[in-house]
Amino acid sequence: MCKIDQFLSKLQEIAPLSLSQKMIERGDYDNSGLLIKTSEKADKILFSLDLSVKAIERAVELGCDTIVTHHPAIYNPVKSLEFDGQNKTVLLAIKNQLNVISMHLNLDIAGFGIDHFLSVGLGGENQQIIEVVDGECGYGRLFDVKEKPIDQFVSEIKQNFGTDKIIFYGQKPVKTIASFCGSGASVAVNCLEKNACFDTVITSDVAHHQLKEFVEGGVNVIIIPHYASEQFGFNKFYQLILDKLESEQKAFYFIDHRFM
Repeated sequence: MCKIDQFLSKLQEIAPLSLSQKMIERGDYDNSGLLIKTSEKADKILFSLDLSVKAIERAVELGCDTIVTHHPAIYNPVKSLEFDGQNKTVLLAIKNQLNVISMHLNLDIAGFGIDHFLSVGLGGENQQIIEVVDGECGYGRLFDVKEKPIDQFVSEIKQNFGTDKIIFYGQKPVKTIASFCGSGASVAVNCLEKNACFDTVITSDVAHHQLKEFVEGGVNVIIIPHYASEQFGFNKFYQLILDKLESEQKAFYFIDHRFM
């Protein structure tokens, strides 16, 4: 039997929870780590971007004892628990005796984390961290790609990330990109105001006033669905962890295609 604490230590070899704490000290909010503990063992693990009902059903079907998520299974303070309420997945996980570990901001900014692999999936070269948090860890990536028309580049993203739900603005050829997993538009706006050199911003959640800043600044904007952009890097994280598992451990990966 592999103990849950030992397994968590293996996850932290790639994405230490101390990185999450550093993000919190910078003013961000997070809730990463072992959030639900129902047993001491982590012998069969399911990796899923979210703790959803479908993910729990898949974990039960596979006989798993542990789920690893990217998005925190418990994010806001829990004031009540009801089976048909907002936190029903927490109750479902406990009912089915599932441990739940969430690796969120620490995995976003890790050297081999979500932001890193987003730029890799986009074909990035000469990658630089935009906001360094700790050593070679940080938020956002600035990089080059082989110059090409934006519509061609978007078609390649759709293929590489397995989604056709991409919105883009602008007509400039794509050459130098600033990419941010999740909600990175505000950081990108700050970069633009500091005259950072890029022709294209790629992220997931963009408010209209931010979009206006980019378009009026002559910068392309490519919006990839939040799930699709982070699922890509989370799957790479899963593959890295496979090499660290004990011989008796098994791990599985779940994609919720409703959000792709």
